[in-house]
Amino acid sequence: MKHLLLKTTLLLFAITFFNCENNDPQDQLPPITQTGENTFGAIVDGNVFIPKDKTGYSAPGGGRPRGLNISSGDGIISKNYYAISAVNYIDMDIYIYIPEDRPQQKEYIIQLSPGTTSISNAPDFPHIYCYINNRKYISFENSGSINFEVVDFTNQVCAGIFYAKLKNENDENDLIEITNGRFDFICTEPIGD
Repeated sequence: MKHLLLKTTLLLFAITFFNCENNDPQDQLPPITQTGENTFGAIVDGNVFIPKDKTGYSAPGGGRPRGLNISSGDGIISKNYYAISAVNYIDMDIYIYIPEDRPQQKEYIIQLSPGTTSISNAPDFPHIYCYINNRKYISFENSGSINFEVVDFTNQVCAGIFYAKLKNENDENDLIEITNGRFDFICTEPIGD
């Protein structure tokens, strides 16, 4: 009887052990690379975020909206900026703003976000904002950083890591955290003069 109980216990343990999946969200993110792979990802409030192109839709004039967009300069207002816009077209988007038309290979400390794109408002400090299920979360003073580890416009590579805490613009007690942020994309030259 003891022998049968031991075998049954070992069998149940083995089944449980082999059926366990690795549910670590970080394993679902693209790897941290520095070779222009056009990747972006982060853990946002405990959930994996990876931008995706919109499907089943063609914008006026053709094409389909991209999940990852890089922009710089601005023809409407005379401000220099570098912006990363990442969208999954389901429930989340992240906007990262750097007040230079070419980011430097350095760490930028995140400041209070106005919660608007570069065209609407172009502050002279880095910031991040994020929409999750139509709720806007904005960065605040010293709430994170963006570290451009590689900035190489000759070889067209910008890569780095980021993290931030953001607060709901309507409820400062509603906080989210962006962790394990990474990006590696082909740089764009400044659009403006």
